[in-house]
Amino acid sequence: MKMGFLFGPVPSRRLGLSLGINIIPFKTCTYNCIYCEVGKTTNLTITRQSFFNVNDIKKEFEESIVKIGKIDFVTFSGSGEPTLNSDIGELIEFVKSFKKYKVAVLTNGSLLYLKDVRDALAHADVVVPSLDSARSESFRKINMPHKDLKLDTIIEGLKKFNEEFEGEIWLEILLAKNINDSEKELDALATAINYIKPARVQIGTVDRPPAYTSAKRLSNQEMMMAYSFLSAKSDVKVEIISAFNKENDNFYDNIERSIIKMINIRPCSRKELMDVFNISADKLENTLNKLFKEDKAFEHSFGDKQFIVGNRSLLG
Repeated sequence: MKMGFLFGPVPSRRLGLSLGINIIPFKTCTYNCIYCEVGKTTNLTITRQSFFNVNDIKKEFEESIVKIGKIDFVTFSGSGEPTLNSDIGELIEFVKSFKKYKVAVLTNGSLLYLKDVRDALAHADVVVPSLDSARSESFRKINMPHKDLKLDTIIEGLKKFNEEFEGEIWLEILLAKNINDSEKELDALATAINYIKPARVQIGTVDRPPAYTSAKRLSNQEMMMAYSFLSAKSDVKVEIISAFNKENDNFYDNIERSIIKMINIRPCSRKELMDVFNISADKLENTLNKLFKEDKAFEHSFGDKQFIVGNRSLLG
């Protein structure tokens, strides 16, 4: 069955309306993060390769982009670590050749110590790497990395990339309760931030169903305390990732098929789905009821929120 590489446009808290390109097989990653909204990693690897026919990805983009209205970014992300795909540099160049789209890459940053990875991302406009911990013990707890990855090497890779990259680096930190949120942890993160010197730092917490139940969210008060601490200790701008509230007035392809694509990539609330596809609550419920009956969609509760997911593995 031919894979659909494009998904969205997705309402991103950081990038506005983002058309996603998923170039990694499901849950192929260098990490097995406890908070991952896509589920547990099934192929933990650091080996880069060409996973798909690059011309198939280009063809789908060319055929789909004419149906899509205004978007803010074309974003390489999805169900695994995008820099594992050795074609990512060629694909970034391809999207940039259209002369009208900004390109973002959402990465865990684990492979930026490799020169070929840094070179591949050189022509993106924004790269959003993660650094959830600057202490080895908590790094292993929260990210559960491939055994050959070392935190010091990853931090050096982030610093080197920042020195070479001409676009903006937005460093993302996800905080999980009682794992990487103590003063000792935050102090180490502040030291790493000042060493790497990204354009900005964005902090968040667990707000979608995580891969492991050990991933607990911080309260609003705890998030504000972490924000205040990092802001005081860091030389760069720190911000809390806020909820997305921009509406998408564009209609993307077939709603049912597009909803399936999206919820297979990430859990979505009903409101997000209504905003993305500009449809009423009644129309969404009719579509979801059909998908529920066909076992193509499932409901999942996390905290006091309800999400729609497309993969049974996300149900916990």
